Amino acid sequence: MAQDDRYRSRRDEYAEATWQAVVTSARDLFGEAGYSRTTVQQIARRARVSPATVYAQCGGKRGLLKTLMDSWTAGPLVREIIEACAAARSGAEKLAVLADGYVAIIKASGDIIRIVTDAAAAVPDAGEFLKTANARHHEALLEIVAQIRETGDLKKDLSDEDAARIIYYHFRFEQFTLAAENFGWGEDRARDWIRERVEIALLDT
Repeated sequence: MAQDDRYRSRRDEYAEATWQAVVTSARDLFGEAGYSRTTVQQIARRARVSPATVYAQCGGKRGLLKTLMDSWTAGPLVREIIEACAAARSGAEKLAVLADGYVAIIKASGDIIRIVTDAAAAVPDAGEFLKTANARHHEALLEIVAQIRETGDLKKDLSDEDAARIIYYHFRFEQFTLAAENFGWGEDRARDWIRERVEIALLDT
């Protein structure tokens, strides 16, 4: 490897490590203090970089919020869930896979979901990120609903749009955490109870 290539590789590795440190610091601080109460200076201090670096590499607070939203809604886990649903044979099996997928997303990104939702409520400019997140969620659900329809298990009088909305209504973060945390049911009972309600609403029996 030429010296210039080695230098470029080290430089790229440093830039990636710096970017990751800033994103992690922002995620922690947004979770602790809230998006609106966190400053770029605080993020920079925790990541051990200059405020200018936060703006240059991550687009400041707004860019960091978008990055977090993207990791939640457009990360590889979403595609893995869709593909796992596609591999399942029946509508009930696909909904079981999807229910497990919701639990996996909440475990991986529950704090980010709270951050983006709270930011959208407190800062109007941040609302577009929640709208984007919801739109991506809906598109993924439409893809899974289309898979269920192909099995012949979806109720004939139910449109794909309404089926996706029913899944979203039951499995959205607020509903799931209400059952799992506030009711004290835990993840497994909350997942199974919600999945059963969705099966009743969507599938021919």
